[in-house]
Formats: sequence, C-alpha cells, structure tokens
Amino acid sequence: MEGPGEQEILAKIRTLLALERNYLAEERTALAEFRTGLGLTVLAPAASTVIAYIFSFLQVERVLFLDSLNFTFFAFLTVWGIWISFRSRSKLNKIRKKKLILKNREAEVMKQSKAVHDLLCDCIALEDAKLSKE
Repeated sequence: MEGPGEQEILAKIRTLLALERNYLAEERTALAEFRTGLGLTVLAPAASTVIAYIFSFLQVERVLFLDSLNFTFFAFLTVWGIWISFRSRSKLNKIRKKKLILKNREAEVMKQSKAVHDLLCDCIALEDAKLSKE
C-alpha cells in the first residue's frame, strides 16, 4: 500500500465502518424497544385478568371502582406497548435503509483501489449491497 490515495481510501473505509457500527447499535436499541413493546402488549391483559380474579375474592364495597381502575391501567399499558412496538418498527426500517446505503458506499470506495479491495473483500460482507441493487 503505497501512496496517499490508498491511505485516504482506508481512512474513508474506517469512517464508513464506524458509521456501520453506530447503525448496528441503533438497530440493537430499536430491537430492544420492540421487545419491550411486545412484552407490555402480551403481559398486560394477562396481568389484568389475574388482578381482576384477586379482586373477585375481596368483599369490598368498591369492587366496581377497582375493576374499572384495573381495566383502565392495563388497557393503557397495552396501548402503550403497541405504540412502542410500531414506533420501534418504523425506526428499524429507517436504520436498515441507511445500512444498505452505507454498504453501497463501502463497495464504491473499495472499488477505487485494487490493493484495498483485495485486502478487505473477505472482511466486509457486500452481499446486502448487491441484493439491494437487484
């Protein structure tokens, strides 16, 4: 690797790989949010049923009030879980589009130098970039 041209190309690739690492971290965060939203959506109705069942054994004058409070709280949790899931799904789609664009740029930069391409062709997975063009 001689000359400043190849050094500049390697610097660009390092920058693109750092960006890709950031996108992977954002993707992991979005997937964790999606998992949390699904958990709220699935567990809230079951928890509401258990609480209502426990309230049915109590001899309380205000059982109707407690049941309505129970229903309202867990309905809110369910709706919130659905909203979190949809929001994180939207973020995930945007991040994946950015990653494809980044992969295409990596492929373009690697094509600028044969030595850099030979060095990194096995290390950088460009299958996604090829699939996005088809």
